[in-house]
Amino acid sequence: MKKMNKRILSLILALVLSAMCLVGCGGNDNGQAANPSEDNTPAATTPDNSTSAPADSATASGTKELKLATVIEGAADKTRYPWHNPQGPEVASMYRSLLLADANLTDVTPDLATDYSVSDDGLTYTFTIKEGVKWSDGEDFNAEDVAFSIKTNLKVASGNAIFTNAFTKIDGAEAWRDGSADDLSGLKVDGNVVTITLSSPYGAFIPVIAQFCILPEHAVKDYDPLELHNSDYWSKPVTCGAFKLGEMSPGNYYTLVPNEYYEGTPWKIEQITNYFVPDLLVAAQAGNNDFMNTNIPETISELGKLDFMEMHPIDILFYRYFICNMKGVDGNENPVMQDKRVREAILYAIDRETIAEQLYPGLAHVLHSGVPNDYAEYNGVAYEYNPEKAKQLLEEAGYDFNHTFRILYYYSDQNSIDFMDTIAYYLREVGMKVETTQSQQGTVDLFQTRNYDVGYKGLSAFSIAEWYGEYDSSNANFQNIFGGDTQFDEGSAAIAAEADPAKRSEIIKELQTLEQENLYKLPLYTIGNNIFINTDHVKLPDGVTFGNPWYLYDMDMANWEIIG
Repeated sequence: MKKMNKRILSLILALVLSAMCLVGCGGNDNGQAANPSEDNTPAATTPDNSTSAPADSATASGTKELKLATVIEGAADKTRYPWHNPQGPEVASMYRSLLLADANLTDVTPDLATDYSVSDDGLTYTFTIKEGVKWSDGEDFNAEDVAFSIKTNLKVASGNAIFTNAFTKIDGAEAWRDGSADDLSGLKVDGNVVTITLSSPYGAFIPVIAQFCILPEHAVKDYDPLELHNSDYWSKPVTCGAFKLGEMSPGNYYTLVPNEYYEGTPWKIEQITNYFVPDLLVAAQAGNNDFMNTNIPETISELGKLDFMEMHPIDILFYRYFICNMKGVDGNENPVMQDKRVREAILYAIDRETIAEQLYPGLAHVLHSGVPNDYAEYNGVAYEYNPEKAKQLLEEAGYDFNHTFRILYYYSDQNSIDFMDTIAYYLREVGMKVETTQSQQGTVDLFQTRNYDVGYKGLSAFSIAEWYGEYDSSNANFQNIFGGDTQFDEGSAAIAAEADPAKRSEIIKELQTLEQENLYKLPLYTIGNNIFINTDHVKLPDGVTFGNPWYLYDMDMANWEIIG
């Protein structure tokens, strides 16, 4: 049975890929999760289809230039917003945090803070701010910039959840956010010392601080926090990293040049050019993308054909999973998903091992909970491929086989589309009618519109606590589909607060059991990633280690050398 299904699956994928070839190659397969609002208007290009280069490029002047690329979004006239995904060489060159994380995102070293301390009860954090730092416009950096940045982040409309999760633990955060308080009571500045007091312990607070880029109060204070992520500030940002904005050519590229006010050791790189492109792979093939990451097999295969692109595999907590549309806090219940046996049947109906082999070879690892199978805390409970058991469970649950089972997904890469087609095939094999829909509104459809039975979602988790935090009844998004169930609250609060590894391990085991008893989320895979470096153009320092590409860590970029 399984052997036959493997053959059928291969045929399905072959047909899909054949259709792709008829339509044409390239497309929007850029190696990154799609942005539902992405504008795919082509960038201005030269006749050879590579993005037009700045006049002072390395090829023209001998400048030691690092070449990066960003997929076109909107008017393509902005640098990256660092409070969303603080990732990559571009952000690392422009912005700084109080602390600098290692590749594992655990150990930290001083950066804008010279030192820090944590009280015995884990509630009070004291940071001594480095003196003598200046912003790229010549203004002094100070402790007030730190306080301003944290306060502003609590009010922005768009930001990484790790910041929200941590900063809402600060005393007075809710009153500050809703405007009932004039200041954030748990944050104090005294000279060059910043003191942060939490209302309850948060074990990942220091690693999160190492991800949080500080912004200049004098340059940002007049922007509306609710529109900060979309503002024109990012077309002319003020930075305190080693580099600052040089030239902005909308739709084409922007350059980053050394910040003359940077107090650290000058980098060996002399210029960074970030091209706006429709396709990161094409940019790499043209030699205009020295650093990129991807988990898309077709892209990995094409990059592997380039002798100058060196691959660095990364094992990260990047989850792919189904969320079940159960019941919102508004009482709006989806009757189809109420019986746990229906949720179990979905996992038994899908041959996840075969799909992993076919679609994500060497990258995807099947999950049976939020705890990866190679973790010591994994309890061994498994949902192996068993279509007969899936049918039996559906029949026992009284499932209506005339119901059109709706699957919503927001990824636009071809692998995700192939994945949806394959999932639909497996569910039809156990008698279900299936409809798959690609969302044009991303998480708005998942958590607000809710016109689906299961939604396909990704999570690049900062830690395993982030996975289990999605079950918390206070989670503003997930309470809309899990009904504000409070079963997980004690455990999710405990794992968020605990820093001791042994105690965290016990909490994880308890959460895992509770998760498997409820099955509100249907875990599918963790998917690894690969970073590619153009070694014809970049020489890395000895001992550099790469980590999660969606977060900041020490890549020793000051010692990257531009060659060739």
